[in-house]
Amino acid sequence: MNIQVDYGNWIRKRTLLILGLATLAVGALLLVPAGTVYHVALWIVFAVFLLSFLLPLYAYISFSQNGGKQQERLYDCIVRTLGFDLSGKYLDVGAGNGVLAIKIAVQNPKAEVLAIDYWGPEWEYSKGRCEQNARIAKVADRVRFQYGDAASLEFPSESFDGAVSNLTFHEVRSVPDKRAVLREALRVVKPGGAFAFVDYFLEPKYYGAFASFRRHITDLGLSKVEISPLTEVLPMPRLLRHPRMLGKVAILYGRK
Repeated sequence: MNIQVDYGNWIRKRTLLILGLATLAVGALLLVPAGTVYHVALWIVFAVFLLSFLLPLYAYISFSQNGGKQQERLYDCIVRTLGFDLSGKYLDVGAGNGVLAIKIAVQNPKAEVLAIDYWGPEWEYSKGRCEQNARIAKVADRVRFQYGDAASLEFPSESFDGAVSNLTFHEVRSVPDKRAVLREALRVVKPGGAFAFVDYFLEPKYYGAFASFRRHITDLGLSKVEISPLTEVLPMPRLLRHPRMLGKVAILYGRK
């Protein structure tokens, strides 16, 4: 049997289960004999719960390897943006199930990748799953995984030839300023090194007004930097382009 790398899913099964059960519970209340006002109000509540369940369910299917494979498409986009024929040491901030780090190693035989993550209990990822995936992909000798805090990386400045991150910076809870997490990832990259970061850079609650954020990254003194909405660089279904899904996600890339 051909064993496949386990991608996991950005939508948590536990979230879908809770929303699904809540929707069923409200639906069951509709069977209770009561007045018209009660049923009208409950139908409205049921519609809200049903929509709240169906949207992430649709996203889950779209992201899945058995569905739309949107996760893989985004990983491939990041790897392409980082560059080709890479060599040296690269850092992945926020390993998840390790797939992005593994893809870099698979497509660049001269590269070594270190991937860090917190792997908290609220996530359906683990260090063990990452290591298993690396063995399945036959790159375990060039990809390592370790626990770490993205806000305070335990590496000297300018110690990596490049860095990547996917939908991680906004999840870091140890610092409120997500710009600081971005700066920390750039700190460990060597001058001239490549970087490609994907996050909710267009969401003001994480990074402030976009004009201000753009000035901020310009002031970092990077030799090359570009930022593009993900919807402009990666084809995706209309629902995934919604602001509550990936509509406020952008890819920030360039050279330090």
